[in-house]
Amino acid sequence: MKNVYLSLTLLLFFALNLSAQRNCGSMEYLDQQIQENPQLIEQMQAIEDFTERFASESGARNVITIPVVVHVVYNTSSENISDAQVLTQIDVLNDDFRRLNSDADNTWSQAADTEIEFCMATIDPDGNATNGITRTATSKRSFRTNDDIKKSNKGGKDPWPAGDYLNIWVGDISNGILGYAQFPGGNPATDGVVVDYLYFGTIGTATAPFDLGRTGTHEVGHWLNLRHIWGDGGCSVDDFVGDTPLSDGPNYGCAEGHVSCGTTDMVQNYMDYSDDACMNLFTEGQKSRMLALFASGGARESLLSSGGCGGTPPPPPPATCDDGIQNGDETGVDCGGPDCPACPPAGVCEAPTNLSYSSAKGGRSADLSWSDVSAANDYTLELREVGTSWQSFAVSGNSVRINGLTRNASYEWRVTANCSDGSETSTIASFVAGQSRLGEEVTLLTVYPNPAKNRIYLNADNLFDATLNYNTLTVTETPEQFQALILDVNGRLMRNAMVQDNGADIELDIAGFAPGLYLVQLRTQSGEVLGATKFIVE
Repeated sequence: MKNVYLSLTLLLFFALNLSAQRNCGSMEYLDQQIQENPQLIEQMQAIEDFTERFASESGARNVITIPVVVHVVYNTSSENISDAQVLTQIDVLNDDFRRLNSDADNTWSQAADTEIEFCMATIDPDGNATNGITRTATSKRSFRTNDDIKKSNKGGKDPWPAGDYLNIWVGDISNGILGYAQFPGGNPATDGVVVDYLYFGTIGTATAPFDLGRTGTHEVGHWLNLRHIWGDGGCSVDDFVGDTPLSDGPNYGCAEGHVSCGTTDMVQNYMDYSDDACMNLFTEGQKSRMLALFASGGARESLLSSGGCGGTPPPPPPATCDDGIQNGDETGVDCGGPDCPACPPAGVCEAPTNLSYSSAKGGRSADLSWSDVSAANDYTLELREVGTSWQSFAVSGNSVRINGLTRNASYEWRVTANCSDGSETSTIASFVAGQSRLGEEVTLLTVYPNPAKNRIYLNADNLFDATLNYNTLTVTETPEQFQALILDVNGRLMRNAMVQDNGADIELDIAGFAPGLYLVQLRTQSGEVLGATKFIVE
């Protein structure tokens, strides 16, 4: 009897980053999402319960067509893949999901036509004609599995409404990850699939042995609620599908006939780690699991009424009136339209509002932001440690990072909008350096995997930015080289390496470390601690 419950403790498989081996980041990504939002476990469990009920239903169903938008995010010309390459991936999805692929065989009798198809969007969220492809130039050399590629303010591209489109992002993904996907039940603002540009489609930059578009098929399978064929665990862990054999781990290359858990592994399944040329099927059980998402009340049912591929255009997203973005039927940022307050007359100077603070760089820096004033030419930021004199900074935009703060010291700040016909100053806001709004200390340095064995990776997002220095009132650029130190629980230095900000996570070798608790620090060359966190060696 196979397990059909969602374990609250997800068993993750961290594949070695070796050349010519598939490395999917979806389960690591899911683990990150659960750490950020533990309620996701309950949401996914509800989907599992719904899926189990659906599996007992019967009856004819219509073929499902899913509108797709592909967001190409590129730093170099080679990353800006052609429309033709994008279309080859959509062709592969249609062939693989409808079992029209030329390499289909009869090795497994449970192989299925999933009755799911994909179409390039012809209508965008505003009702305009589109070819279903967006292109975004970025200054980022690569992206991690932290969803920056899905955010315009992080160098990526904001998604189209997840209730109407399958969003696929294509770009340079670091650390050897071929792709990753968000399972049903997650945040709509990050829902979709990410694929490295080297493994998307079948022409152009597509690179063997992953040049037949099966990375896209694999990740869309995750997006449609399929797990890896081995369940990301040993023989006691399963993929929630009754007609896929139990397996104790991923298969690489094309290990036909490999036996684990007392049965032959289904290495040809799209949800294994086999090479593209080896994959050729989904099963009837996987089909049932995917179709449950589109049943009445299913997690992706809204896609059935999308007008993304023609027909009635999808309605615009609702106005939120408080998110700092012009959306829905707003005529200005958080104003105008039938649902939001009236916008101020053009050219009227207003005081900045929504002053926001977050801690950065080990508590000695702070990210400050405020709502943009349409009439402002620029801003003057005033900041002081409580009990001292104000210091002023000229700022062109509505956000800035301040360096050189005293950790745990209390600060006050205010912002003046400088307009052509005058100026207006905000109310005074305050913060404690190094603490969140709840008074908890914040670190922006994270380590994974944790626990670890032979290597760890440091994610140092937001530590490498141009900033304003509170002490000298000058713009400074954080240096590109840093010290990474690993200390044991007794404070002994175990490793000291020079590392560089190259846009990817920082890899550190911990081979030979005894099991136990360790501290890793990231420091400037002068010794300033930028961030620190703990990890365990198994």
